[in-house]
Parts: sequence; structure tokens; C-alpha cells
Amino acid sequence: MKYSAVVLGVVLLAATVGAQSNASGPQLPRAPEHAIAFAMASDSTDPPVLLADAAPAKPNAAPLPASSEPAAAQFPQVYNVIHGDSFQLYAGYTFFRFYEIPSLTNTENGFDVGLTFFPHAGWIGIEGDMQGSIGHQAGTMSKFAFPAGGIKLRWAGNRGIQVFVHGLAGVAHFLPQTAFGGQNAFAYEAGGGIDITRGYHRLGYRAEVDAVGSRFFGTYQYSPKISAGIVFKF
Repeated sequence: MKYSAVVLGVVLLAATVGAQSNASGPQLPRAPEHAIAFAMASDSTDPPVLLADAAPAKPNAAPLPASSEPAAAQFPQVYNVIHGDSFQLYAGYTFFRFYEIPSLTNTENGFDVGLTFFPHAGWIGIEGDMQGSIGHQAGTMSKFAFPAGGIKLRWAGNRGIQVFVHGLAGVAHFLPQTAFGGQNAFAYEAGGGIDITRGYHRLGYRAEVDAVGSRFFGTYQYSPKISAGIVFKF
């Protein structure tokens, strides 16, 4: 029995040496299962020793170079993203300087309210706006009312900032009645502004600058308008 164990050990040793000598040559793909051999170390009653053909260790892969850029720079910021608001409701204060006729300028203060709908929460919307302001002219109260509708375009930047431009048209009404003509006239408005909603999600602040064009008393008026207020987005 001892001679048999010695012969089996010599055969296994020769096979191992042959496998190592062929390691530099071309290798066939390894089978999924590893070969298993059993050998008796001696005639003793020791349990059999399991010799498993372990898979060779993979060569160490070169580590990927670490990026020298900060983590925030690896993920570029996304611009022009609208955060799901289809409606914008605005209310604020308006300063209006009405160039009534070449020799007469009327300064008025009032309010401005508007509602805009953006289909599919996109960048183009339909806007309705109402301006109302009051001033004084030659000791008499003056009033300017201007309901209008039109188109608004918006662009969303980072830090909760949204920029917009719009164009509106409607019929303006002016008091008091004068000898120069009627109280109603076609008017239009063009301009733009900025919304700041950082940290508020739905509630923000708006600043807006516009020019109001009209045709009262047989002449054209080009009057500046400045508004500031609160906008609610939903």
C-alpha cells in the first residue's frame, strides 16, 4: 500500500511540473469546473485530503486615474428646465408714466395683475393682463385702465431664476374726458422681466419693465411702465 501511495505521488508531481513548464505557451480556455484529485498521504486512518485546482489569480489591473475635477464639476448643471408649473398668477405694484400729448405728461401709480397658461408646462404661454393706475392732471384725477392678452415666452436658468418676454394687445381706457378725442383707444404692450423663486418652489418675486403704446387724441403715445410684485406658480 505504501508503494502505491508513493507511485501516485510521483505521478501527481510529474503532472504538476509539466503543467508549470507549459504555462508560458498558449493556454486553452479553462473549463467552468475545476479538476479534483484525491490522494492518500499515508496508510494512517487520517481522512483523505482534497486537492482542488484553484483558478490562477488575475493580474492586478491598473487603477483608474482619479479625476482632478471636483465632484460637482463632473455633473454639469442643467439649464432651461421648467419645473412643472403650467399656470402663473401675478399681482403687483405698477408705476406708469403716460405721455398723453407732446406737451403733457401724466404720472400714475396703480396695480397690475396677470394670469399665464403654459400648455404642457412648456416655454410658450398664453397671457392675460390687467393694468389699472391713478394720477392727477390739472387738479383732476386721471385714470388709465388697460386689459390685454397675448403671448409670453420664458427661459429657466439656474438658482431658481426665470426670464421672460411678452407681447400684449387690447383696448385702453383713459379718464378724464378731454376735447382732444375719445376715452378709448387701441393699445399694446411689449417688454419682459425676471422671476426669482429660489427656495420657495411655488412662490416667487417678479420685476418687469414694459413699454405701452397707444393712440389717444389723434397722436401716438409711448409710455414706460415698471412693475414689481409676487408670482404664484402652480
